[in-house]
Amino acid sequence: MAWGEAAQPQAVRSHKVVLDSYAFIKGWLIATSIWVGLLLLVVAAGYGVPAARDGTDAGYVWGYLGIVVFYGFGVSLVFAAPLAWVLAYLLRPVRNQWIHIGAFFTVPTLVFWLLGSVLGLGWQPLLLVPWATVGAAAAIGRWAVRKEVHSSTSATASA
Repeated sequence: MAWGEAAQPQAVRSHKVVLDSYAFIKGWLIATSIWVGLLLLVVAAGYGVPAARDGTDAGYVWGYLGIVVFYGFGVSLVFAAPLAWVLAYLLRPVRNQWIHIGAFFTVPTLVFWLLGSVLGLGWQPLLLVPWATVGAAAAIGRWAVRKEVHSSTSATASA
């Protein structure tokens, strides 16, 4: 309890949902690994399977898979990790973990759709489907750390 906190009524105190750094990194790794794993399957199926059916050399597929891993984790580190940190910070007052999970699906889906649209992939609503894979992976990562949440009580200044 902080100095002066006991003197304030319970109604003035606010509850905050906080993830420690271990839980944040664990959730990020789970979400990113799921997303990159799905991308690896798509690339392998899209390039490797046709090459194997035709009997052609598929050595270039290994390069594509390496690019997917490198850029998938890189994009996730540069864009998704800060987005997750900001989203987790904004959701601190919300105690219901399912709202967190829903927000971790919705916000990354829309942000990456917006980012992809700005980068020239188009503004079609149908493109929300592939970007929903980002949101689904983020929601699964947030769900995976739902039991590692610390709830803190802090006093807020009354106006």
